[in-house]
Amino acid sequence: MTLREQIANLRDESLRALDASHNYFVHTGSAWRLIQRLVQQGHKFTVSNQATGSTIGEAELSSLAQGYITGYLASATFQDFVAVFERFFFELVKAWLMKYPGNLAEKELKFRIVLESVSTEDIVAAVVAREVQGLTYQRVPAWFKELEKLVKLGCPTQDEIARLAEIKTSRDVLVHNNGIANSIYIDKSMGHARFASGEKLELPERYHRESWVLIKQIVSDISDAAIRKVRS
Repeated sequence: MTLREQIANLRDESLRALDASHNYFVHTGSAWRLIQRLVQQGHKFTVSNQATGSTIGEAELSSLAQGYITGYLASATFQDFVAVFERFFFELVKAWLMKYPGNLAEKELKFRIVLESVSTEDIVAAVVAREVQGLTYQRVPAWFKELEKLVKLGCPTQDEIARLAEIKTSRDVLVHNNGIANSIYIDKSMGHARFASGEKLELPERYHRESWVLIKQIVSDISDAAIRKVRS
């Protein structure tokens, strides 16, 4: 498979995954609202969870619906948006470096990697994997700085990078700090912080959708620009 084909496939797979995640958000939210309407129409039922031993009736379930949508459902799909983007980005960098390993010509190489490799391709793959892994620990602006150094895409814009940085940092707060904004969130949000330190981070539907739209746009723009940059 050519590099152009790899990038196109990676773009298409990522866009499909983003669409599927947003569809899940909308469809599941609609299902919860349908339950609320059924309860309003007088339908009676109970739901049991054998794992926790809980049993609730239709009224209590209906009252939980909005919190489930704006809380668990929004958080899970939002985190998935970011995960899809991260996979896309680092797979793109990996594919580019595998095609053009000369970008790593000045990197130091541990002799152990040579000893454990059976071919030049194995050595290249090991060095590329190490470089990509190291990049994952950097901040979002550093990701794009490295990509620009490798490919000179000219996109995304600095504002898009800053907005994406806030999205990525919001995901990190949800995963690692119980959804409470802190000084790290403020610092990494590049002027786009939505909450002060100590406040509970929220994901209103408009922000949730705008994050999805931005990530899709960046995936498309980067992919299309990279395909144009592939050398014959």
